[in-house]
Amino acid sequence: MTVAESIFSDYHTREPGAQFMAQSIQLSELTNHYPQFLCEPSDEENVLLGTSPSLPDQLRDLSRFTSEHRELLVKAIVSDLEKWDAPPEAMKAANKLGEPNSYAAVTGQQAGIVSGPLYTLYKAIGTIRVAEMFGSKYPDLQFVSVFWIEGDDHDFDEARTIHLLERSGDLRTLRYDDGDDRRRSVGDRTIDTETLGAFLNNVREILGETDFTGELLEIITSSYSEGTTLADGFARFCYSLLGDVPLVLLSSCNSALKGLASGVFTQEAENPNRLYKAIASRTAVLKERGLPTPIDPKPGALFTQHEGERISLDPGKGGYEIRGTGSRLTRNEVVVIAQQTLEKLSPNVVLRPIVQDAILPTAIYSGGPSEVAYLRQLSDAYSLFDMESPIIAPRPFVTLIEPKVERALESTELTLGSLFEESFDNASHSIDREKKGEIERNVEEGKKQIAEAFEGLEGLIEEIDKTLEKALRANAHKAEKELENLGGRLRGALKRKNGTEIKRIEGARALLLPGGSLQERTLNVLYYANRYGIESVREMFEQIELTPGAMQVITVYR
Repeated sequence: MTVAESIFSDYHTREPGAQFMAQSIQLSELTNHYPQFLCEPSDEENVLLGTSPSLPDQLRDLSRFTSEHRELLVKAIVSDLEKWDAPPEAMKAANKLGEPNSYAAVTGQQAGIVSGPLYTLYKAIGTIRVAEMFGSKYPDLQFVSVFWIEGDDHDFDEARTIHLLERSGDLRTLRYDDGDDRRRSVGDRTIDTETLGAFLNNVREILGETDFTGELLEIITSSYSEGTTLADGFARFCYSLLGDVPLVLLSSCNSALKGLASGVFTQEAENPNRLYKAIASRTAVLKERGLPTPIDPKPGALFTQHEGERISLDPGKGGYEIRGTGSRLTRNEVVVIAQQTLEKLSPNVVLRPIVQDAILPTAIYSGGPSEVAYLRQLSDAYSLFDMESPIIAPRPFVTLIEPKVERALESTELTLGSLFEESFDNASHSIDREKKGEIERNVEEGKKQIAEAFEGLEGLIEEIDKTLEKALRANAHKAEKELENLGGRLRGALKRKNGTEIKRIEGARALLLPGGSLQERTLNVLYYANRYGIESVREMFEQIELTPGAMQVITVYR
């Protein structure tokens, strides 16, 4: 089998368990939820898109990852893994990174509280699958799944927010609020037990008590103990949730790891315009091709810690301004920081992947649609730092289907895919217009037959007893009214039946698109863990496969 053959064509190692059924919907049928470019094969050898992506002729050169670099890499990672009580498989995988023939299959996300939206965990599981798949394709090489915890990010509002479904099916937003309004890196924020307790009380109130609630809240409490940073809590929670998985979690806040990319920081500090120009040029090319370019290139890709806050360094004549403070640093001062006190610096969104791939021997990065798009904008930037860019591929796209959704679909002629359509009109699908028309036709036909029958009696009454004419008319009117009343009762019954059907479909659709957005982008795993238990959640994740060009649908049974 050659390296250019489809990387997904024969990778099927898991059979759905008794509690789960898996299927998929092509992304080309879901373009109102996923961008079109994910469905279209790329002409770039390191960008794997479409339904049959293929590997390039060769992976990144490993020669720059010296034995000394790898030794420092493993030591720095293991120090965090030990602190996070990482499982044996994770420790074993981390040590593989010290081997000269090892690559990393990487993904990452900000350190959202209790893991953030579902897709964060799908990324983690997806990169395990990628590492396994690469290992089967390249038996002489080793591949380690790595999750980059972005702790330097200061978007606390995003990191502290989760969305849960109440027992009623209504979507609720819940935020962890530490009362600190400063622009601090998420990895620098520490947990307060009292604040966490209030957060967990809200979780319990929203989700309700089940057989699994106690265990779930205990996991959260132990993961986010007093004084723990959000980045550390994220790591502990993920390991507690996922179990003994061969996934290496890595924190961007680890100063020893960051030191392995000191050269990248130094080069950017010395000449901030190089990276900007490379990205701007590449962005223009992509725009001409009609491809998305989520990053608007600007000079400067560094942040610094200033009075406890993470603030951008804006390049100017002869140096940098610490944005909004009036303070300035010379270029040489920033270079010295990069070489001696690197923990004070952090990369922005365009430099972060380059820092990451200077630290790690990344073979492939699995990202969301926006990440794939902006990483494309960086393809010309790696050479500025004497590096090759890794392969880029989309993360797994997943939707979980509960029994309620299946039952709703069983009672209609709707398909699962139709519920995702932007133009979906519940009433038009649920109201039985044919039955309503049939009732109307039968009532009108009955009224005609009643009229004809009573008209036939008029002649006999004329001949036999004219005093019965009044009774004839009264009974004709009564029979017609009785038929109309029966028709009305039938219409009411149909309306009630349709109303129940409408509510059932609306409830099912709300589980697929809570708040009108994809489930994986909205809901937090706590909803499923509280409803089905930690073990069932792990079994759900076991069903996740690499399904290029498709959204995997996993049906969950109790």
